Amino acid sequence: MELKDILNEYGLVGVISTYKFTLDKEKRVKDLHIKNLDKALKMVNLEEEVKDKYLSVLSLDELFKIDLISKLDKDIIIVGNLSSCLNYKEREFIKKLLLKLVNSYHKKIIVIDNDVQLFFNLVKLIVVINGKDILYKTKDFYDDNLYKYTKVPKIVELVKYLNKKGRRIQETTDIYELIKDIYRSVS
Repeated sequence: MELKDILNEYGLVGVISTYKFTLDKEKRVKDLHIKNLDKALKMVNLEEEVKDKYLSVLSLDELFKIDLISKLDKDIIIVGNLSSCLNYKEREFIKKLLLKLVNSYHKKIIVIDNDVQLFFNLVKLIVVINGKDILYKTKDFYDDNLYKYTKVPKIVELVKYLNKKGRRIQETTDIYELIKDIYRSVS
């Protein structure tokens, strides 16, 4: 099965791999061919003054957002490096935006990152690729084989540790649910 087939089935797929921005950094933001640039900037919480800046002087979060809005008119949107370009608040905002693009506008989105925790509450399938080859795919954040290719998130590590020690903690990716479950198991 090809990644395009997987994308057609799931709509939003998380990919464990590396991502490189392809924008020409010698251009200004306004020189990029972006439909409704003012609305697009507002959609991703960027000020209008960023239009006159060169891409080479933009911060990582601004560059990520410009990369995203430059692809909004395409059916398949590929973005990456959310965990290294955006802070927590911005990541959560962009995750909501990506979900809205999939659900309301029927876009197909591939999110490329090496941090599995980014995919919590975002994707239903995680795919590990190397070049164009699919090495592994899973729907389970607690799949041990997934972590042969990437680092284990702290919450997954903690739940596995507690369950190995005899506690029966529900496998969750939500920290608040984990706290409630630990409280229930102690009382």
